[in-house]
Amino acid sequence: MDTETQLSMLDRILEHRNAGRGTDAAESWWERSVDAYTCPDRFAAERQLLSSVPAVVGLSNLVPTAGSYATVQMGDKPVLVTRTEDGSVAAMLNVCRHRGAEIASGCGEASRLSCPYHGWTYRLDGQPAARRRPEHFDNLPDEGLVRLPCKEEHGLIWVCPAPDGSIPENPLAGIESDFEPLDFADHRLFATSTFTRQINWKLVIDTFLEVYHVPVLHERTLGGLIHGDYSLFDAFGPHGRMVVTRLSIDTVEETPRSERSALPHVTIVWQLLPNTVVIFQQDHMQLYQAQPGSHPGESVITVSIHVPKDTEFSDEHWQKNYDLLIEVTDTEDFVTCAGMQRGFMSGAQDHITFGANEPTLQHFHQSFEKLLADQP
Repeated sequence: MDTETQLSMLDRILEHRNAGRGTDAAESWWERSVDAYTCPDRFAAERQLLSSVPAVVGLSNLVPTAGSYATVQMGDKPVLVTRTEDGSVAAMLNVCRHRGAEIASGCGEASRLSCPYHGWTYRLDGQPAARRRPEHFDNLPDEGLVRLPCKEEHGLIWVCPAPDGSIPENPLAGIESDFEPLDFADHRLFATSTFTRQINWKLVIDTFLEVYHVPVLHERTLGGLIHGDYSLFDAFGPHGRMVVTRLSIDTVEETPRSERSALPHVTIVWQLLPNTVVIFQQDHMQLYQAQPGSHPGESVITVSIHVPKDTEFSDEHWQKNYDLLIEVTDTEDFVTCAGMQRGFMSGAQDHITFGANEPTLQHFHQSFEKLLADQP
């Protein structure tokens, strides 16, 4: 993120701060139907959507070296991502062409991908390598794993889970100017967890897209670090950027303008449609991804922390950061969201309200509605 962008951010933040209380705002409040979180038919349509449109599956360090692989779920599609011998990224459906078993699970390194059921093997680009006891399969056409469109740029890996789909030429729609100086590709994946919670998958995304709740819900944790006001919002096509202001912003005006930098005083949240949140936390990155579970009130959440390859901090330091991250989001945010989900199911109301002071949240839902409406 270049100096002029940072100074512009600081100017906008200080304008809000010096006005007393304020934040970037939408034109008005906006109502969201509770059905968006509870309707089985809509839930089925969303699962189909997430099984067919491009999405971020991870930072480049998801598959850090040639021969590494990782498995991810995209809607109903099991997906396998690899880094091939030439250093490029490949993606394919994680389905053996013999009897349909999943070729791999978790992540790791391998020179060949071997099906755990009957031992058929594939190269890292999905091409067939060998069949066990090939004499029983005379004249059977060689079929590789089903390849998927994928793209790696600016430290992010995009995959389209539909074999006949595509990834836009510029999937970041302008946010890449933020990402280039932060050098995502120079980070390593320190830790990741995947767990299931009884909340709609969109509630996972919602919780990171506004700071209005921070002084209340996080009073004893994050409330002592960041402001509940002064946040900024910018749209980049279907994606959004929210700049969250830390309490240290109160000292910025003591520094000459030419020497100011925004990054020490902010947390930056990027919402990448359809289901990914990337967070810059000054000295590391966090990645949140949400997938629909088995019903509208269930989600599968993946949380990961990415740290610089060259860091002065020990693994113990990063583990404490990661443990705190999981504790706060799981015991404060997601517990509250589970109560919201029960409230949605109770029939107490037919809509909820996103305030004008929650523009990132409004933008996410309006962009997702358009994406859903545009699907066949």
